[in-house]
Formats: sequence, C-alpha cells, structure tokens
Amino acid sequence: MQLRFPILWISCLLLLTGCIDLAAALPPTPSPFPTLAPLPTVTPVTPQPARSPVTIILAPPATATPTTARLTGRVNVTANLRSGPGTDFAVITVVPSDTEVVLEGQRANWYIVRLSDGQTGWMSAAVLDVAPEIAALVPVATP
Repeated sequence: MQLRFPILWISCLLLLTGCIDLAAALPPTPSPFPTLAPLPTVTPVTPQPARSPVTIILAPPATATPTTARLTGRVNVTANLRSGPGTDFAVITVVPSDTEVVLEGQRANWYIVRLSDGQTGWMSAAVLDVAPEIAALVPVATP
C-alpha cells in the first residue's frame, strides 16, 4: 500500500497542474530590454511659395444707364398699333408683318414702339419678335 499512495499523490498533482496555469498565477517578470513607446510619425511638408495678400475690390452695384443702342424688334404678324397697353385702347394704325420697330419701353407684356414714319404706340409682346438680350434692356414704361 505504500507504493500506491505516492503514485496516487503524484497523479493528483499532475492532474491539478494541468488544470491550473501556474505562469498566470505568478507575477510578471520584467523584460531584460526596456520597451519604449512608439515615436510619432512625421509627414514631410512640401514648401509652398509665399503668396502675397489678395485685395478684393468690390465693384459698385450696377445701375441702369441709358443706352444709345437701338433696341429693335420685328412684327411677326400683321398687328394693331394702339394708343395704350391693352386691347381696350384705340387702334392708331395697322402694322404689316416683318416690319422693324424701335422699342422705347415696356409694361405688362406690351411695348411702346416707334415706327419708321415716326408714329408711336403700343403693341403686344405676342405679335413681336424680340431677342431676350434686347428685351432685358428695354426700360420699364411708366403710365
């Protein structure tokens, strides 16, 4: 029975050591080499030429200036030249199609026009061909 006891004791010890991680139970051992924190990396900067300060000059707001250019349109159908901006006004004359007229003013889809013979009156924008860039330049007529 004496032989059995040490074998039993050794086998129990072996079983216990297999279940327990003895290295984890021990305090950490210091490394023989010091460990340093990693150094930050440096990104090289490409030199840029020095820039002179920029001065911003603001232009004054655009104001309506009288234009000396002739603002013209063309009558696209035979139409009435009227004494006012609307169909309720009297007809001054009938203007044939393809007649060039000078645009002197505009108001609510009507233009004050001057004919080549000097007559002036109102014509609907619907009967005139006027380029958009010219229409933008025609002054607004006051009643």
